[in-house]
Amino acid sequence: MDNDIKEYTTPKGEKRYKFLIYVGKDETTGHTIQIKKQGFKSKDEALEAYLNYKLKIVKGEYEPLNKKKLTFKQLFESWDKVYKPTVKESTYAVTMRYFNNHILSALGNIYIEKITVAECQKAVNEWFEEAPHTFDRFIHYASKVFKYGIDMELLTSNPMEKVIKPKLKERPQQYQEFYDKDELNKFLSCAKKCNFRYFVYFRLLAYTGMRKGESLALKWSDIDFETNTISITRNVTTGLNNRPYISNGKTANSVRRIPVDSETMNYLKEWRYCQQKDMLKKGFNFLDADNYIFPTINNGITSLSKPRQWNKSICDKFGLRRIKIHGFRHTHASLCYSAGLNAKEIQKRLGHADSKTTMNVYTHVMKNDEKKAVKKFADFMK
Repeated sequence: MDNDIKEYTTPKGEKRYKFLIYVGKDETTGHTIQIKKQGFKSKDEALEAYLNYKLKIVKGEYEPLNKKKLTFKQLFESWDKVYKPTVKESTYAVTMRYFNNHILSALGNIYIEKITVAECQKAVNEWFEEAPHTFDRFIHYASKVFKYGIDMELLTSNPMEKVIKPKLKERPQQYQEFYDKDELNKFLSCAKKCNFRYFVYFRLLAYTGMRKGESLALKWSDIDFETNTISITRNVTTGLNNRPYISNGKTANSVRRIPVDSETMNYLKEWRYCQQKDMLKKGFNFLDADNYIFPTINNGITSLSKPRQWNKSICDKFGLRRIKIHGFRHTHASLCYSAGLNAKEIQKRLGHADSKTTMNVYTHVMKNDEKKAVKKFADFMK
């Protein structure tokens, strides 16, 4: 026994004690199981710990770390360390919201070997009630943790794979998420009366079809006033703790240069002049071409939630029908079609990776035109 306890010297020259106990072989892997402990200030302290471990081994109470009972939360924390480096910050932030707000509250405190299919089904039913449109993502990520447990030889099966997913009642797809020409003109007229910054922002969305994140990531260096073009190369994304940050374009097709009408470009020039005056008062470098076009009051990155607030303030003040911010992108697509652009031209302008997304709106507008044509004929025949 005394031979198992060794004296050693730390790099700082301090005397310490350590021990090594042979436990046996892992039945599954055949690997040797040992207990290594060190850092004891006295031999008596080391001896006491040594005897405690020996007693646990004799009684069959000692379990190696990989055989200890783990809760789902503990397994998740181990999986998280492996998962985090593999994804973008924005993806990780969304995933953590899924776990913190839904998954861990249902499964976190249960020992993994005690989690049955029935337990998972109960959780899935609760998630469906809480978030019917995203509950399948909770299933997906919870399942990833169980699969990790299998890979680590802590589990033999994944109970989440056997659940029955509740089905959401299908509703007819609604395409009211955009303005027609008259509604858009009315909205922009009201926006101009409300706040010039808001007006320029929504004019830019409606006349270019760019994404919300793309518009908030624009810098003055992206604007070419000589050729009347805008280069779209980056995106504002939400990271951990709702921190806005700049990322690369959503897809390879997202990086693009689009022509813009001269009137919109003139409004941008006017906004730049207003912004420079304000920045001069605040002591910022107002001539820096890398300034954001729509920054925060401290010249930082504007969060993705701000445009919704701007939109709401305009619509509430003037009693307008409010569409989502992404609806301005759909508005641009539908009005481009009405103006005579074909689907391929619209796809390129919007930066869609394939034509399917473009055609969803494109087809709807064509159906609307068909209905109008039928009505015109019926009215003519009266």
